[in-house]
Amino acid sequence: MRKEILCMLLVSLGLGSLAPEDVSAGETVTYRGVGTFVANRSTLPLANGGAAFQLANDVVATIEPSETGVLYGDCAGLGYAGAAGEYSARAFCTFAETETDGFAIDASMEPGVGGTVKIIGGSGKWAGASGDGTLEAKSADGYGGSYSYEFRITTP
Repeated sequence: MRKEILCMLLVSLGLGSLAPEDVSAGETVTYRGVGTFVANRSTLPLANGGAAFQLANDVVATIEPSETGVLYGDCAGLGYAGAAGEYSARAFCTFAETETDGFAIDASMEPGVGGTVKIIGGSGKWAGASGDGTLEAKSADGYGGSYSYEFRITTP
């Protein structure tokens, strides 16, 4: 069950300091990093032996390429862990480099697929940004854990 909780919580990334220099309009940049998260969640046991989870995570991650190299973030979402160990989750997260420059993601996790990410716009230099990405669980410890990710973001 711990791995399932990690996978559901991993879907939540965070906000941060993403800063490639001089990104041109229409250019796609691939960002990679590893991160840790602390989760605040509530659980609803279900009659089928599974459980539904409400996710709210705080995240710290490394990011490359970046001038600062660090992301900070917040995510919220829902997950499901079945009695047999199957799981799924969906979360929405916000990322910010500054108070005016940021982007948002829609992320999901499925067994055998891992985590997938869709970039769903942003503000400032990321206004109208699009793209996709992946998440991979690395470890879990209680209500936290670590992950690696890759985002491909196209600037408007």
